[in-house]
Amino acid sequence: MSRRIVWFVVVAAALASSAPLGADTTRPNTTRPNWFKALDTDASGAVTLSELHHARWPRFARLDANRDGYLDRTELAGSPQWLQRFEWYDIDRDGRISIGEYEAKGQSRFVLMDRDGDGRVTLDEMNAMDKAQNGPVAARTRG
Repeated sequence: MSRRIVWFVVVAAALASSAPLGADTTRPNTTRPNWFKALDTDASGAVTLSELHHARWPRFARLDANRDGYLDRTELAGSPQWLQRFEWYDIDRDGRISIGEYEAKGQSRFVLMDRDGDGRVTLDEMNAMDKAQNGPVAARTRG
C-alpha cells in the first residue's frame, strides 16, 4: 500500500470519529448519567438556565395537585426532601411556594453551580457543588 493511501485512511478515520464542531469533548456523552442527559436537551455537554427551566416547570406542575400555581405542605406531604427545604423555597413566608419562588431558587442555584460564569453548567460543575454541600453525588433527581 502506498504512503498516500495510508495517509488517506488515517485522516478519513480521524475525521469519521471526531466530534461535531463546538461539541464538548471533555467527557463522552455515554458517561453522563441519564438525569443529566435529560437536562442537557441539546446534548452540548452542559445545561443552560433555559434548559434547567424547561426541566423544572413540569416537575412543579406535577406536584401542584390542585393546579392553583402554588405548592403547599399538603401537596408535598409525600416528599420528605421537599418538606425539608420548604422554608428555603418559600421566600415570602406565606406557607406556599409559587412558581416564581421555585424559579428564583433554581436560578440562584444555577449561578452558584456555574463556577466559570459562562452561562452553562457542566456535570463536573454540578458534581463540585454537590460534593461541597453534600459529599459525593449519588444518582438522584435534581430540582
